[in-house]
Amino acid sequence: MKKPETIYLITRTHGRKTHLLNPEDFNVMARSRSLTEIVTQLLRSDYAVEISKLPSREVDSTRLETIFLKTLVDRYFTVIKDARGKIQEFLRAYAARVEVENLKRILRAKHTGEPIESQNLIPLGREHTIINFPALLKAGDIDETVSLLKETPYATLTSRLDVYKRLGQPIALESYLDRIYFERVLDRMKGLVDGDSLRWLVCQEIDLRNLLLIFTLKLREATPRIIKDMHIPTYYRLRSGVVRRLIHGKFEDAREILAGIYSEVADELFKKGEEESRVETVISKVLYKYATFALTNFFMELSYVVAYMLLCEREAKNLVAITTAVDLGMPEDVLRSRIL
Repeated sequence: MKKPETIYLITRTHGRKTHLLNPEDFNVMARSRSLTEIVTQLLRSDYAVEISKLPSREVDSTRLETIFLKTLVDRYFTVIKDARGKIQEFLRAYAARVEVENLKRILRAKHTGEPIESQNLIPLGREHTIINFPALLKAGDIDETVSLLKETPYATLTSRLDVYKRLGQPIALESYLDRIYFERVLDRMKGLVDGDSLRWLVCQEIDLRNLLLIFTLKLREATPRIIKDMHIPTYYRLRSGVVRRLIHGKFEDAREILAGIYSEVADELFKKGEEESRVETVISKVLYKYATFALTNFFMELSYVVAYMLLCEREAKNLVAITTAVDLGMPEDVLRSRIL
């Protein structure tokens, strides 16, 4: 039987879910010819207060992105504030995906040598992280950046520096951040109520993250040994034998290997091509489809809360994609292909 505070958390999340935009909202925005039209629609949403603070002449996709991402963080930590005990610890670990994304942005910038400032990161208050992001932004290179993480949960990232230097791509470090992140999430998930549905949602995300990594590295012509070293060694529907076949097989073999497991990923991938950006879009759509399923089928379970957090993430990504595309004057068909 669930504790009253758990029922309270889930019930509160049901109320918050009603504030999310729906697919039709995204369709309407995708038809917009200007940011002004999009802003007008968003003034009827949770973004109204922050957007209304912007002078009309200063409205652009960059400022709107900051608002969308700030709202995402606020939504995450409002949910966490409602939780108690081990559930709160678990949700904090889950929300660390924001922290991880910021670390990835910094590592990519240090790799390319491009300047990066705090406004290039997802707005994350100091009260929500133990990472000293100002120090990381000032770091001179990858080595210095990684060394500054030695007193954090990401300290073991130093063990991947050799792989990064051999491969010459930051994905070597990014994939290990994902591994650390999911290991922490799984550790905090132990013993929680509704474990089966939680595992269903979280572990399928790990499967999908592994598929994204394997396909991306294959498109970059990485060796099977490198792919094996970099994947997350946690399996759910994607068994170790299947992962091994994917790693050692050809990209085009994936459809047969994934038949009956993640067929929807392989079938969609091979419809129109295998560009790297398309791989990420296809896999993200499948993840958010699972989250939508969880909202319908696990409506009084803790996985409902996780699904809500995932769909908050989808909303932020969609809004960033739409406003950026409209600001740049991209064709509507290109924009629609990027909506998750």
